[in-house]
Amino acid sequence: MTKTSSAGLNETLKHFPPESHPWVGKITFSFGYPEQGWIQFAITSATFVQGVIVHLSNVFDPFPEFIRWLGDIADGNLPSEFVIDEEGEEKVFRSSPFNEDKFIFEILELLYGENKSEEQPTLLYVQVAKKQFISEFLKRWDDFLKDQYDPVPWEEYGSDLRKMDVSKLRKFVSE
Repeated sequence: MTKTSSAGLNETLKHFPPESHPWVGKITFSFGYPEQGWIQFAITSATFVQGVIVHLSNVFDPFPEFIRWLGDIADGNLPSEFVIDEEGEEKVFRSSPFNEDKFIFEILELLYGENKSEEQPTLLYVQVAKKQFISEFLKRWDDFLKDQYDPVPWEEYGSDLRKMDVSKLRKFVSE
């Protein structure tokens, strides 16, 4: 197994192209404790030892778009993507079709101006089962809301996360 860095994943994908190498894996999510309008959100996969920490800001609350994007995955409305604004840096969460049960999940870094390159940096790439992905999110989401979520600093600018409608996602996982 090859360990990848965010800078090296594009090279790893070139040397081990998905067309001829298995990039199938599972995703693990982890929410950090909210602090001063920020939540750290970690996404990891054992496939080629990948991991990304995304800094979620209540000023640019990503959760309404995130839940919509997860709904697109559940409905099979692919490709679909959304952007998380980390108050300066931006990450693209992209889902592309793979087969009926799996999709390709990518996290890409958006670069602008003099930082922009011909090749958009790929921070995470994995072919993942839709149900595993959404089920994992819901488990971590429920744990986060129950044990870690403090609405006071988040809801100053962001949405009330306890009122986010994830019923479509729960229905998809239970089918």
